[in-house]
Amino acid sequence: FRRRKDGWVLEEEATRRSDNMAGTEALLAHRVRVMRLYRHSLKQMMSWAIQRSLIYEEFKNIRSQFEANANVPTLGEATRLVEAGEKFLAEKTHPDPYIVPYYYGGSSYHRNPPFPKEISMHRDFGREGH
Repeated sequence: FRRRKDGWVLEEEATRRSDNMAGTEALLAHRVRVMRLYRHSLKQMMSWAIQRSLIYEEFKNIRSQFEANANVPTLGEATRLVEAGEKFLAEKTHPDPYIVPYYYGGSSYHRNPPFPKEISMHRDFGREGH
């Protein structure tokens, strides 16, 4: 027997619950891994295509591939599919990926640095009070 807040529990039931919790944690970790793979595949597609119409078509293709494998019966088979998808994505990585211009590494990052403190700006033109 094990002690619980609302009473005593059989050791077998406690073991079953802990196994169920471990399975739930594994399932949640797998779902996060699938969501990251999906998001990274969409971002990777943005580096390969320029026209929005092509991008949207490829988004539909990627989505259909994920939905086709949504109801895989075992977690082991689903894990193998995710590993194959991650390997495929790593092979298709763009050599010069698109970076949003104002992000670190983008073309406009730190393009316009702030003014030095010694320089003041007057916004009331004509009324500066010489």
